[in-house]
Amino acid sequence: MLRPSVKRTPRVSRTTAWQLLRGWASRPRRSIVLPLSGIAVGLIAAGAAVFHEAPRPTTTVPAGYVALVNQQGLLMSDFISQAATEMEEPFEQTTPAQRRKVLREMIDKELLVQRAEVLDLPETTIEVRTVMADAVNAQAAAPVLAQDPSEAQLRAYYEAHKTRYSTEGTMTIRNLVLHVGGYQNADQSIAQAEADAVEAVYQLRSGASLDYVMEHFGFADANPQYDTLQLDFAAQIHLGKKLYATAQTMTAGQVSDPIVDTDGVHVLVMLQRQAPVAADFPTARSQVYTEYQQQRALRAQQRNLQYLRRQAQILLAPGQSE
Repeated sequence: MLRPSVKRTPRVSRTTAWQLLRGWASRPRRSIVLPLSGIAVGLIAAGAAVFHEAPRPTTTVPAGYVALVNQQGLLMSDFISQAATEMEEPFEQTTPAQRRKVLREMIDKELLVQRAEVLDLPETTIEVRTVMADAVNAQAAAPVLAQDPSEAQLRAYYEAHKTRYSTEGTMTIRNLVLHVGGYQNADQSIAQAEADAVEAVYQLRSGASLDYVMEHFGFADANPQYDTLQLDFAAQIHLGKKLYATAQTMTAGQVSDPIVDTDGVHVLVMLQRQAPVAADFPTARSQVYTEYQQQRALRAQQRNLQYLRRQAQILLAPGQSE
């Protein structure tokens, strides 16, 4: 007779069970031993670094330097340049006493700079940060400014900005106005004021006196405190952009057409006028050179900032924009 088959659970030998038991017993020890081993290795490495002999300080000034201040070098070229600039003569002609004075100043400045770094002034003081930013801008512009522009470049810049290079004009002008609106002029309309102004202009151009026209038509003096001779830039401030656009085209003795503005209808009477005179290129060359170099420096600084921005990670607080 066949016996039914019975599925038996595999039996673990004593040897295998003993190995499993030993492995289970050793696991906690490995979990402790491995971190402790890492710590020990780290301490040994740190100890080696602590007891490793530090580089010996330099006891002689390297070639190309004039001094070492706390192991920071002062360049001989900077020393020569500063001595020549401060004494206003070639370095070879400066005296030993003058050179000692300049060197002492350079060492003092280096000590102050090093102290500022220890105090973290570049991080905490606005004035220091401004000076540092200006220094970087100057460094970015230096290569461009080292190259003098050609005469053709300067002349082209002059032609493109010729209006900048002229004498300041002057004028003595009366600004008459017929006010419209408000309590005293409630019944006066723009159309009525323009009609009166047209007639007033006709009479002024025909030789009528200014006082008579003002009294007859009811004009007010809009700027009585500025009826004297004044520079064009001051007149532009007092007249405003719209009225000044007409005034700068007038000559002495001219009367303008009526000009409608926000406060009423104006009539300008030019009593004296000296128009600006444009300076020719030879006269303006010095100013042209200065402004041309300033524009070149500004472009170099902007290119430098664009590069720095591309390399930087800039995060703005919520709600902020630039």
